[in-house]
Amino acid sequence: MLKIYTDNNFLKADNRKKIFPLLFDMVYLPNEKTSSSFVLTDSLSEADIAVFPVDIVSFLKDNKDNFLQNWIQTVSEYEIPIWVYVAGDLGFSFRKTNVFTFRLGGFNSKLDSSTFVIPCFVNDPYQNILKNDFFTLPKEEKPSIGFVGNANGSVFKLCKEFLLYWKRNVVNWCSGNREDYHSFFPAPKKRYQLLNRIEREEGIRSNFILRNKYRAGAGNKNASKEQTTLEFFENIQSNLYTFCLRGNGNFSVRFYETLIMGRIPVLVDTDVRLPLADEIDWKRHCIIVSEDSIIEDLITFHSSKTNFELQEMQRNNRKLMLKKLNRIDYFIQLSSKIKPE
Repeated sequence: MLKIYTDNNFLKADNRKKIFPLLFDMVYLPNEKTSSSFVLTDSLSEADIAVFPVDIVSFLKDNKDNFLQNWIQTVSEYEIPIWVYVAGDLGFSFRKTNVFTFRLGGFNSKLDSSTFVIPCFVNDPYQNILKNDFFTLPKEEKPSIGFVGNANGSVFKLCKEFLLYWKRNVVNWCSGNREDYHSFFPAPKKRYQLLNRIEREEGIRSNFILRNKYRAGAGNKNASKEQTTLEFFENIQSNLYTFCLRGNGNFSVRFYETLIMGRIPVLVDTDVRLPLADEIDWKRHCIIVSEDSIIEDLITFHSSKTNFELQEMQRNNRKLMLKKLNRIDYFIQLSSKIKPE
């Protein structure tokens, strides 16, 4: 059992949305699995690790008195690993030998061994959105690939994205926000170009619904949000493959939504780092392609697999998300890596 030290003053309702993911299950949704694997302790001398309780990016925006740095310095005297959580699209690189950073994405070639990519902990659509249970799709002659989302090739949209990108950089610089710098990546335009190329390929059956805005512009209380969400997951469900490309940050939520749906992601590689890459053979769960070879790679992969292999892959993808990449089991696996002998 891993003994965790944290600052209990932050474990309150107001911080529910920015709490360290593991602490969420320990504090807000306590359950048998977490209680048998982790326990909180008020003693640094007894702790195996220390966890800073909230997302450090949002914390540093409001904190001006070096609280985080002082907290890390105090904990470091006990020579135990420190876990910090970085939410948001861009992430934050924390360069200290005893600090392990958990973030959603980043560039694999630039991340060190103390940086861990966490999966997007998505809810199971079969439980609260779709009306049927999980099933596998048989192999067809042509690979079927789906996509529903923001994809726009207009110059106006590109200019708008570029202005928003620079605005964010200026705000970060002026406010002292230390999120990692990302070069401009026009995700909607990239998606539009690649999807159009796929649509023109006769050897692939495409099923795309292109939006001009994220979630088609549906607001949180708009009835159309339910409809667009249903269309999104029905599209994944009805196609063996789903096109996945990064957004503002170098990761794809759609990638994990495709896995939990029991379908096969076609992930455009943008120097991504996937979770638990030293334990999970990701080539057994997805197709990782370059922008230039996406069509050839998809057709080659599909033709090389039997019906049984593709159906087994679908079952294993869903199992991977439910048994290994959920919020609790992900940290159980990492605890054995980071806990001192």
